[in-house]
Amino acid sequence: MMIRHGRRRLPLVAVLVPFALSAVARAGGADVGELLRFGTEMARSGQWREAKFRWEQALKESPDDARLLNNLAVAEEVLGAPDAARARFAKAVAASDNDSRITRNAAQSALFWGGAANDAGAAAAPAGGAPPATLGKKKGRDVVELPVALPLPPRLKLDGVKTLLVASFLVNDSDLLDVNKELVRFLRSEFRKHTSFDVLDVTPIPAVPEQTLEDMAKNALFWSHLGREQGADVIVSGAMRYRKRDASGFQSVDIVSESTGQKIKQTQFVEQEEFTFELDVLYFRGADGSLLFRDRMRRQAIFRGLANDPISAFYELGNTIAADVLAVVAPRTRQDVRFLFKG
Repeated sequence: MMIRHGRRRLPLVAVLVPFALSAVARAGGADVGELLRFGTEMARSGQWREAKFRWEQALKESPDDARLLNNLAVAEEVLGAPDAARARFAKAVAASDNDSRITRNAAQSALFWGGAANDAGAAAAPAGGAPPATLGKKKGRDVVELPVALPLPPRLKLDGVKTLLVASFLVNDSDLLDVNKELVRFLRSEFRKHTSFDVLDVTPIPAVPEQTLEDMAKNALFWSHLGREQGADVIVSGAMRYRKRDASGFQSVDIVSESTGQKIKQTQFVEQEEFTFELDVLYFRGADGSLLFRDRMRRQAIFRGLANDPISAFYELGNTIAADVLAVVAPRTRQDVRFLFKG
């Protein structure tokens, strides 16, 4: 059976289930178990605010329920309130008599947000990992293990910043491609696609002083001049090295025997190339030329053959560092795993 809602048709269950839950709550005896289960279903479908609302309703009836406190702590994490999550987890652990699922969640949360606060890249919290004390314990039928996307703020607080300029980079001489041109084009595109800044499209690309990276980082006079000249609130520059080398050699490879049809190991000479992408990136305040942040990234990749397209390799490697570059000035999410109680 379908019920019309404006011009849309909604399944009857989508209308009656929330109504029934609301009716139970109004009756003054909210069904804690049903609210817990329904909230977890909402969380599994990505509706975390609705899930939090249901669990908070249930918590009014059962304020010391460790399951609800645990689930609400996870909701606080997903909705960007790690401090509130920490407080909820502390109450949940105390109320649960050290339930291993809840203590694992609390430990994972502390590891994740501790890594984020220290700029260690919250990936320090391995997805699905568990503290040694809980390894090997069954999760039980009353919980679901759920991947969650946790929001992380940008590493730089840039209130009032509207315009961003990607200037030239110090680059190595290369006959592979115009490293500076391709890098600036790539970074401008990434900032334009993934941030709300007005990314200045200045042509020709503003040149930078021919000096060491350390001296360039201290050259506030130059960066403040460039910021005023181009109307840039933030300027991105640095140094880039892009190289290729012949990485051919003998390797042990699997081949299929023509006589037996079985896989066997055989040593063969394999032609391949290694591309290396090294980037030192500096972020300057346009108003006074001060250095706001610096980071260094290095990526390598090996491609079969000796005629690989250096531009394709460049962009493939560039895509692996894009998230780290953007994380300095834009919010991002990282995935981790949490236990939610469902009944």
